[in-house]
This record gives sequence, C-alpha cells and structure tokens, in this order.
Amino acid sequence: MSKLLPHVGLRTVKTAAAVATALLLADLRGSPAPIFAAIGAIVAMNRTLGDAVQSCLTQLAGIFFGAGFGWLFVTLLPGYRYVGIAVGIVALILLCVRLQLQFAVPLACIVFVSICLSPADGAFLYGVNRLFDTSIGLGTALIINIAVKPYNNRRQIAQLFMHYLQTLPDYIGARVARGGYPDLSSLQAQLGRIGDELAIYEKQNLFRHADHDRQAVYLRGCEQLAGTMLQELTALCAMDESGRIGWENAARLQTLGVEATPLPEGATPCQADIVADYHLSNLLDAYGYLRDFNLME
Repeated sequence: MSKLLPHVGLRTVKTAAAVATALLLADLRGSPAPIFAAIGAIVAMNRTLGDAVQSCLTQLAGIFFGAGFGWLFVTLLPGYRYVGIAVGIVALILLCVRLQLQFAVPLACIVFVSICLSPADGAFLYGVNRLFDTSIGLGTALIINIAVKPYNNRRQIAQLFMHYLQTLPDYIGARVARGGYPDLSSLQAQLGRIGDELAIYEKQNLFRHADHDRQAVYLRGCEQLAGTMLQELTALCAMDESGRIGWENAARLQTLGVEATPLPEGATPCQADIVADYHLSNLLDAYGYLRDFNLME
C-alpha cells in the first residue's frame, strides 16, 4: 500500500507550511495582494540556507530598485509611457551592474514595468505593499528553513560513495576476469553526482557544524580516490589486450568476489601483463583506501 502513495519530502512540507503562514500574516495585516507573500515564501524555500539567503537578497534588491525606479519615472515622465519605460529599463540595468547586483536585474525590471503600468497615484503604495508582503514571505520561509531540520546532505554523499564501491567490482570482473569492455558511463554518472552533491555540501555555509570545512576536505579526498579508480579502470578498458594479472592482485580481487585467472606460475609476463597488473594494482589500492575510510561518521 505504501508503494502506491507518493513520497512527500520534508522540503515540500516546509514549503507548504511557509506559504500558508505567509498568507496568514499577510491577511492579518490586511494586504491588498497577499500573493506576493506566497511568492516570497516559495522563492526563499531553497535546498540550502545559503541559497535561501541569496534568493532573499535577490528578491529584496529587485523589488526595492524596481519599485523605486518605477515610482520615479511615473512621477517624472507621466505622459511618456513607452519612452519612460525604455529609458528606465536602461538606467535600472546600468545601476544594478554598477552596484554589482546583476542577479537582481530580471526581477527589478519586472517590478519596474509593473509599477509603470499601474495608475500613477497608486504607484508608490503598490511598491511599498509589494516589498512588505514579499518580505513577509521571505522571512517566514527563512525562519522555517532554519528551525525545521536545515538541509544537510553529508549522509547522502556517504551513501553515494558506498554505492560506488559496491558497483565497481562488477565492472572490474567484466574487464579483468571476462576480458570484456564494459560501458563505464554509469560509473562516470555516479562520480558526477558525487561531485554535484559535494558542491552543495561546500555551499552550506550557514549554521553548519564546527568541523564542516574538515569534512569537506575529507570528502574531496574521497572523491579523488573514486576518480582514480575510474581512471585506472578506463586505462584497462583502453588496452587492446586484457593482460594477465599477478597472483597478488588475483587474491585481492577474490576478496571482492571477483574470480580472475592469474599469470601461470613461472611464466614470463608480457608487456600487456605488466601494464594490466600495474593499473589494476593502482585501482585496488584506491579502492582499499576508500573502503577503509569511515564514510558514515
């Protein structure tokens, strides 16, 4: 029965709670347009607190400059609607760039045009109400995001590494034991996802644990080991011949559940044997290092 029900994540619940709370607060103050409180709450409910703060700054800067410029141009150029909007857009973009607020340009322009298309006598009040209601939504979402289990993908990253380790022996066996050429695109995708999650983890710069920086460096080191394994496996798959491995590496593979026939005792290894054994040894060294790390700490 549970499989038939959709999964409702915590971020979904927090977004719904933030929107409902923001709308309640906007109604309590008698807002003429509570939709902007809801929009602010939705925009600010980002995956990480750092992204949430960035969204809040974008909204506030965009509305402040857009509304301010809109009121100014409606007041100074009431009879030049189209010319005023064109000149105002140019001036607004130049100001945002000058203040290094490029991230706020799209929203500032949208608010500016909205003000210019509103009745002149209500432009100032419209801008104030929009800024106030949006601030209610932004503040509500930010508080809920901070108070209710802030996002932390540390465990998810560890699980991705564990899955990577569990997957790798099948690829090694396909190449070394069976002489095939497995498609490594899935491993590359897994490694790419690990890198993406690590980038998000490094951006969690608000309300983070004291050892966050140490953990970030530690996990990047684990990523390098995972990359080394993929690099060595790629080198093995690039060889024209599979090559025969030594007894030591055959024994190490056996601990991973991979049965590979080693070079016969007393036989002289050829160039392909030496190269294959070299890459496999590097791969297994990296595998062992990563496996022995306490990724779930």
